Amino acid sequence: MKLKELKMIDVQFLGLINATLQAATLLFIAALGELIAEKSGVLNLGVEGMISIGAVSGFITAINTENLFLSILVGIVSASLFSSIHAFVTVILKQDQTVSGLILTILGLSLSSLIGKKYVGKKLNTKLEGVFDIENPSNILEIILGQNIIFYIAIILMIVTAFVLKRTMFGRRIEAIGEDLKSADSMGLKIGKTQFIATCVGGAFAGLSGVYLTLSYVPYWTDGMTSGRGWIALALVIFGGWKPYRTAFGALLFGFLEALGPRLQTYGFEMSPYIVKITPYVITIIVLILLTIFKNGDTGAPKNIGIPFFRENR
Repeated sequence: MKLKELKMIDVQFLGLINATLQAATLLFIAALGELIAEKSGVLNLGVEGMISIGAVSGFITAINTENLFLSILVGIVSASLFSSIHAFVTVILKQDQTVSGLILTILGLSLSSLIGKKYVGKKLNTKLEGVFDIENPSNILEIILGQNIIFYIAIILMIVTAFVLKRTMFGRRIEAIGEDLKSADSMGLKIGKTQFIATCVGGAFAGLSGVYLTLSYVPYWTDGMTSGRGWIALALVIFGGWKPYRTAFGALLFGFLEALGPRLQTYGFEMSPYIVKITPYVITIIVLILLTIFKNGDTGAPKNIGIPFFRENR
């Protein structure tokens, strides 16, 4: 094989690694937020809508202010406030979590489309750049160092979340509530308050994912640009067994599949990109089947996920 061809393969491989890390960052942050909400027993199917709200609000702020810090903050806060609708309906009013989450997705996509209508096609003058200025990375380390600040924030969030859930009283309260609502209530834990906070934190994470989408991954705004990533994030939580580190591994795998899709023909494979898009869901189903066979159906899901708590039922 000629030297020129080797260099071409090397460049393509490094490009695939870079795209994998970017796609994984986007998916992982949203999945980590959903993991926190579900650990408290709240199922939020509105991830797609929350990502969209964070994406459009962050983009609009960046267009009008060119202040990236403010744009990130606005995206996070707006998605968190949006998720509080789900928290109010399910935790306070104790309505069906599945229905509320689906409505949140529909509302989020519709609202973001309405808000961002005037900003479709507008050019972003400032976007998130790499922490280290590396124009032509020649190895994997340089690719990692060339990622932007949100990539490193995602790593920090993973470590902090794992620590909080396992090593702090607040994390143990979240897990206790998600596992057994009646026992948690008998111990005096504030179930409603904890679930409300966990849901809003999950929304904030989805907002950060949305900001990353429009300020870095695809630096523009158009309708439907979330492209089902919220649903992949939901599948990712299941794939990761509700554990931050396993979810991170799953994000890399799913991110690789997303990055690989547009490059299949480049590598000489004639395969429909739609097949690659459905692969994360197929993998999740296979994992669930394997867990059912080898672990008697123990997926690691919180026992009381999706179940509202009524004190009078104790």
